[in-house]
Amino acid sequence: MDESAVSPGDALGIVQRAGDWLFGLLPFTTSDRTHWTGLAAFFLFGTLIYLFNRKTLRAEGFSGLVSFLVPSQLYLSRSSLLDVKVYFANKLFQPLRAVLSRGVQFAIVAFVANEVGTGLHETGDGTLSWPMLLLAALLSALAADFAYYLAHRLHHESALLWPFHKLHHSAEHLTPLTAKRNHPVFDLLLDMISALCLAPIVGVIYGLFGMYDVATLFGISLVFAAFNFAGGALRHSHIWLDFGPVLDRIFISPAQHQIHHSMAPRHHDRNYGLVFAIWDWAFGTLYIPNGRETLEFGVADAAGRPEPQVHTSLVTAYATPFVEAARVMRTHSPANKAVAE
Repeated sequence: MDESAVSPGDALGIVQRAGDWLFGLLPFTTSDRTHWTGLAAFFLFGTLIYLFNRKTLRAEGFSGLVSFLVPSQLYLSRSSLLDVKVYFANKLFQPLRAVLSRGVQFAIVAFVANEVGTGLHETGDGTLSWPMLLLAALLSALAADFAYYLAHRLHHESALLWPFHKLHHSAEHLTPLTAKRNHPVFDLLLDMISALCLAPIVGVIYGLFGMYDVATLFGISLVFAAFNFAGGALRHSHIWLDFGPVLDRIFISPAQHQIHHSMAPRHHDRNYGLVFAIWDWAFGTLYIPNGRETLEFGVADAAGRPEPQVHTSLVTAYATPFVEAARVMRTHSPANKAVAE
């Protein structure tokens, strides 16, 4: 046997190191739509859409392209500038989020791995085939995506949690950074629900086959990187991209998520999914557009009545949800219910 030959395990390690270097060029993960892969896709798909619709847009040249991709009236608006402030301020909370969510996830993974197999152990060459690795990746991605659907819908339908998600929906214009316009409470609850949904899957994989790095090479990061490069960054933008009535039942298109932000009554509480539309389809919250629709973004009730903008600064963005949640708790307290009766 040629000792100089590269074993499958060595090849896997080489690919892993190359991927870590390639996707580590910016301090973001590939599941982040602000990663360079997502931003590159934004400009690529946006440019193609511009070229395809150039005559309709009545724009020409490089200046026309720039105005189409990043119109100053949107990106310099008060709403978009708040996106930037929230984005950088939320960086302060990331260590706490990581410690709590990863602690919960590790505890569940270790427990499940011990119950179904030999616990947390290193992998051996050839223990898990490439098809099984890809299957593990898909199962992990589906679990993470279902967690997003569940957390997202819960924040919409819970009067107590809605104020913490309303900050995101209060954006009057959509830009790629609007994806990060989240209250830290929303982010933390999403992390915890994701850990609860994903950790059992990872625990089974680790317990049966060993600690393969499915999460970063073949799992969530790869799947979500593909999602980003398929136009995920266009979800929070003014650029309409719809996948059509067939694919719209499998994947959430950028247009479908823009519809989720719409104030129109027909769009109210629709299209909760992140990558896959199957959860919305299964639970009756899917909305498929029939051609291009005119959308107005912001917060409105089920009848389409707009609510006043209450998030005008970083302070109000963080503080107002707590005030509104406290008001909900007082309204639903036993004492207030007794008075109402």
